[in-house]
Amino acid sequence: MDLDGMVGQLFLIGIKGKEVDEETLKVLRIVKPGFVILFARNVERPKQVLNLVKQVRSVLGNDVIFAVDQEGGIVTRFREGFSVSPGAMAIAATDNEGNAYKVAKVLAREMRAVGVSWNLAPVVDINDNPNNPGIGVRSFSDRAEIVAKFALRFYEGLKEENVAACAKHFPGKGSVSLDAHLEMPTLDKSLEQLEKWELIPFKLLIEEGIDTIMPSHIYLPKLQPTKQPATVSFEIVTELLRKKLGYTKIAVADDLLMGGIVKNMTVEEAVVRSFEAGIDVLTVCHEPEAQISAKKTLLKKIEQEPILQKRLMESLERIRWFKEKFSIKQLPEEIHFGVEHEKTMQEVAESSITLVSDRDGMLPLKLNKHDHVFTVKLSRLVQVQESDVGIPWVAKELSRMFNSKLSTLEEGTEIVEGEKCVVFTENAHLSSWQKEQLYRVRKNFKKVLMVALRNPYDCCLIESSSVCTYGYEMVSQRALMRVLLGEIKPAGKLPVEVYR
Repeated sequence: MDLDGMVGQLFLIGIKGKEVDEETLKVLRIVKPGFVILFARNVERPKQVLNLVKQVRSVLGNDVIFAVDQEGGIVTRFREGFSVSPGAMAIAATDNEGNAYKVAKVLAREMRAVGVSWNLAPVVDINDNPNNPGIGVRSFSDRAEIVAKFALRFYEGLKEENVAACAKHFPGKGSVSLDAHLEMPTLDKSLEQLEKWELIPFKLLIEEGIDTIMPSHIYLPKLQPTKQPATVSFEIVTELLRKKLGYTKIAVADDLLMGGIVKNMTVEEAVVRSFEAGIDVLTVCHEPEAQISAKKTLLKKIEQEPILQKRLMESLERIRWFKEKFSIKQLPEEIHFGVEHEKTMQEVAESSITLVSDRDGMLPLKLNKHDHVFTVKLSRLVQVQESDVGIPWVAKELSRMFNSKLSTLEEGTEIVEGEKCVVFTENAHLSSWQKEQLYRVRKNFKKVLMVALRNPYDCCLIESSSVCTYGYEMVSQRALMRVLLGEIKPAGKLPVEVYR
């Protein structure tokens, strides 16, 4: 393999569409990536994904590795035709880490069935800042020991099915108040503080052999002499991750087109600097021209600097090991997902629904035509998703079942007065207008059931009956409906502290 091909092996790129077109073919032939990441834009159904994988392999060869963010919950790329898992916080709410193992095994089996062998999960950030806009329910908990034990079992489930795992976002961004998809957050903690908190799950997973680790686009002023994202920091990637923690496997960059990067440097600069810092796999998820330019820039830099050729050999050695272990030599001809996969996901979801309070005596739910169902339009409110969701199924179904009035809750929506209502929220604790509307709902109705469809911190906003689902995938909405109707008991336990 010539130098051009070797440098291409470092790249993890996203592609457009659900099949390989001429533009994608051009990018693949120029960049020659060692890895391809799939997003919702690439996915229709399992058979189509498998065909797309076959098309890409026909261009790049059979050792190309396909990756996906299949965390579960709100960060789920494979949906239609696949078994969708509740997210990390929902799994932790079951109070049984064995559920993380079971869920991960199902995800891994279905991934490998379509030719994908690298799951960019689990998230091991400790969500101890309720106002964190980018993590929330993607985290297992606000406690280090809970995150560590659930993340370990998730990793073990993937490992058993020969799918690579990725612990992210090193060294931990659960405490920050900005979303790295948009800005560069600051984590103002010392190494001693990190070792007592953020690094606990990373250390455990490193000890247990985690395959890959993804540094974050955050800035740590007490560890870095220069204000820049950790991804491009030698102090974080090499000094802390490699030398201090003794990590010897793949370090993979988060998308180098995120706001936390491109508001501070060009993608070309980011690729070079992250490689110099010690990153092995360089991720450029979008923009074909940026992918081509980044590859050409790095190639030229390596050609000019012998010291970077040595770095290249280090990364290629890790990549060769990774591909020998996780490349899929022979793709399946047919895809068969058993009904037990969906049954596993449903059982976990049903164990996660959490009753925080039934102060207003609203469960089991009994409404009439004079009662109201208020709901926000679900937006996912996070940059890792690619489309809106709209009105939740469970709200529409309750309105139909009880013949109750369904109203979309928006800024300025008039709140009528009444006896009873159900109100569905999505991260109202981060939304001033949602909070104001909740206060009006509480004032105007004698009995209120609030359902926090995402972050559970919404339950502290008003005094009412309240239930948490930690996500609104259909598997969780169906579980919620069974709880609301009294068919099953709410068995979940809050994995984070919620204060009034």
